[in-house]
Amino acid sequence: MQERRPSTARWSGLGRLRPGVLEIEGPLGSLPRHSHHSVQVAIAHRGTFVLEDPRGRRERMSAAIVPADQPHAFSADDAWGVVAHVEPRSSLGTELTELVDDPSHVRAWQHAGHTLTTGHSAYVHGRLRAPGPNARLHPGVAAARTRLQTELDSRPVRLRDLAATVHLSESRLSHLFAQDLGITFRAYVRWLRLLRATEAVAQGRTLTEAAHLAGFTDSSHLTRTCRRTFGGPPTAFSTIRWEILPN
Repeated sequence: MQERRPSTARWSGLGRLRPGVLEIEGPLGSLPRHSHHSVQVAIAHRGTFVLEDPRGRRERMSAAIVPADQPHAFSADDAWGVVAHVEPRSSLGTELTELVDDPSHVRAWQHAGHTLTTGHSAYVHGRLRAPGPNARLHPGVAAARTRLQTELDSRPVRLRDLAATVHLSESRLSHLFAQDLGITFRAYVRWLRLLRATEAVAQGRTLTEAAHLAGFTDSSHLTRTCRRTFGGPPTAFSTIRWEILPN
């Protein structure tokens, strides 16, 4: 059966953004071939969607995991569900990627999605588990996270400077970030900036204003980061109702 090629569409519905995970719940949109530096999870609670892999192989399915940096096209008609983008270097991103036997084959993406949604611990009560944080954070990590919330607009945020303020070595703080938050320091800072920029746009700020508030050099820097992480510019998400989750 010949499937219709996807056309570019804006996502809509409810968006949930926290460090390491972006989820959009609502009608599933369609996008032509693209890639992004995040692990994508797509789950249709109603209807189905079609994925196309880098070699043009296509499958219709109700759940999938697409590893980071894999070109793919997404097409959905009258389907409703959740699309999530997960930081690939987070504990959750690693766990999801390991479910995919062949990172470039659409059937492996489909099989991984089925595995996830049929009893896997990363998918509980119809929701994707967040990467963290652990219930008990190391005091240095807790202090560093608090400082990041107040100093995010300073450019750049350096791990060595932050480590000095919380009286830890750079290597020790780096290790603790990955251990306690399930995400690397650099990735955590990038997601915090995207979170802050998204919140600013949701409040009616321009892209330039949002970029400066979040510590990006300019709106182009924000757009490049958003496109690399999620496969599209900030304007692709402009019709979403955002729920900002800082932790």
